[in-house]
Amino acid sequence: MQGEICFHDFLTGMRTGKKVTLERLGYGLCSADMLSRIETGERLPDKLMRDRLMERLGFENDGFEDFLQPDEYGLWQTRERLLRAVDAKEIAEAERLLRLLEQADAKENVILRQFCLAMRAQLMQYQGASEKELQEVFGTALSLTVPDIAAGKWDGRLLAVQEWNLLLEYIRYGGDAGPMAGKESAGTCITQAFEALLTAVRSSGMDAYSYVKICPKAAYYLCLEQMKSPLDSTACSKLLQICAEAVENLRSCMRMYWLCELLEIMEQILEIYTGLLQADSPKYTPASFDRAWNRLMEKTAKTQSLADTAENETEELRVTEQPDDLESLAALSAQIREWRIVLTEIYREYGIPEKMENSCYLYTQTQNYRIGDVVRKRRRMLGMTAQELCEGICSEKTLRRLENNKVKTQRAIWGELFSKLGLSPEYHREGIITKQHDVITIYRNAKDAMNDYDMEKCHQLLQRLNQMLNMNIPVNKQELERMDCVYRYKKEEITLDECVSGLKKALRRTVLLESIINAKDGLDIYLTNEELGCLYSIVMKSRESTEEFDMDLLQSVTRQCIPENNINISMYELIMNGMASRLGDVGEYEKSTEISENLMNECLSMRRMGMLHHCLYNKIWNRMETAKKGISVVPDISVTQELQKCIHLAKLCKQKSYEKFYNGKLCSREY
Repeated sequence: MQGEICFHDFLTGMRTGKKVTLERLGYGLCSADMLSRIETGERLPDKLMRDRLMERLGFENDGFEDFLQPDEYGLWQTRERLLRAVDAKEIAEAERLLRLLEQADAKENVILRQFCLAMRAQLMQYQGASEKELQEVFGTALSLTVPDIAAGKWDGRLLAVQEWNLLLEYIRYGGDAGPMAGKESAGTCITQAFEALLTAVRSSGMDAYSYVKICPKAAYYLCLEQMKSPLDSTACSKLLQICAEAVENLRSCMRMYWLCELLEIMEQILEIYTGLLQADSPKYTPASFDRAWNRLMEKTAKTQSLADTAENETEELRVTEQPDDLESLAALSAQIREWRIVLTEIYREYGIPEKMENSCYLYTQTQNYRIGDVVRKRRRMLGMTAQELCEGICSEKTLRRLENNKVKTQRAIWGELFSKLGLSPEYHREGIITKQHDVITIYRNAKDAMNDYDMEKCHQLLQRLNQMLNMNIPVNKQELERMDCVYRYKKEEITLDECVSGLKKALRRTVLLESIINAKDGLDIYLTNEELGCLYSIVMKSRESTEEFDMDLLQSVTRQCIPENNINISMYELIMNGMASRLGDVGEYEKSTEISENLMNECLSMRRMGMLHHCLYNKIWNRMETAKKGISVVPDISVTQELQKCIHLAKLCKQKSYEKFYNGKLCSREY
């Protein structure tokens, strides 16, 4: 497969790009010699090892498409069913599935064994096991891939988020993880260990979406432990900074892992802090929440940046020692309380616990596909016969066996089949295909700049990508054309019709729009995330241009986002929110509201906050439009209160344009 970017190429590029040694990456998993053989392509590790190596390099495990052989896909399915059973507290079913996985561990797969022990510990927590029992299980699980945890050497390790979580739980239940040794009291020991863990996680180099899976939990348990003792103003200030950093990271990534817990404990800290300052507080100009929050975040950033500058630390920290006043604390308390109340109300309305009850979210994956399923669905969608597809590649018998998932298939064969089907056989974790870590960084920054409407920065980054990316790979050409098209439309350099035309051109790099339209009534559709994104933009923008698309097209492709109850949530929430909006526009209020209800339920379950205010506003809008037509809706709601919820949720997501929009609706009283 000369010229392709296989797993070993990508792994090597990311490891060397982050300046990580073979020994550091493979520690506890495999020897440097074995990892070297993996990187040269001599050995292909199984899926669990591939995922763990990428997780240790800081790449979030979920959110990208992975194509699996039948046996690996079957193992993944069983793991996912177990995760759903544990999350739902279906103990009997979870025990049954756990036994199946434990029996499958005949090859001494340490990562699978570690997963099984993590799930075993979760069930033990539900059943009220003692701290000593839980400490032993978590310690055993962690030692499978981090063998010297008690020696105090873990703080410089490159660990996956699942390993950090096992370490956190081990410490939480009294395990000696090195930094705890020789301390004066048990409480001080645990606090010191949690602080050391947070420091180690910050320096581990994981991406933002991996970081927010563990940082908020560690911050919460650190604060919870420290609040067992009386707090002075210095301790309150420190804990407030720790919580604020965790919440800010969640806001930036639009995730809600341990968010309700953090908001609740921030309220408690602010109440204590206010009481301490109440007696003798200097007069300050009343502060808004944004000003107070930014002030707190500036202090947090300065404190962290000084961590390695001992000679300046005392003087600089003294400057920021008293940045908080009663007015600022009151502004912070009011907004944090509103966020907590709104989230609690919404979670309870949908019957979902607002607080985290397990760590299943760390292991869940949603975009794993059997190679045979992808080939079969794509071939049928494109209207190709088996003979046409396999010509020059393999026999029809081989193709049939592959499509029916009967046997493993050599990568050389399925790679050529993928290429003929307009799919990329390369290994990639982003919307582009490259093995250069700096190019991935530029791509991520370009997307962020686009979302933030920083058009000048976006333009510069897109130009760099055009120079650095291999444009002979159709996926790269498609993604860059799509981004450039959207950029030019936002800059008002092209019309809406020209934008739609450009998006269709980008889609044609890998698949014809006509093929999707012709296949829309069947279940055999397979589109990549990039193709789904192009199609969604075409359909949504076409409603405002001279061309109109049938909504059935968008509805049909959403079936792909829900393969066997494992939702591709990132595309699902985007497409379904668009569908809800379109259906409301054409008067299908009931269907529109139903979609928003279902989407809100999924987002709450998966701890994603970005679409909550969209869904809530769509429901409000449908109710208002229904009322205009004289149709009563039960139960009745207060539109004012619901719009206020939208405002708080948009602020939580740092989406100022929507916050302004909802405020405008509230002030104009259009309802």
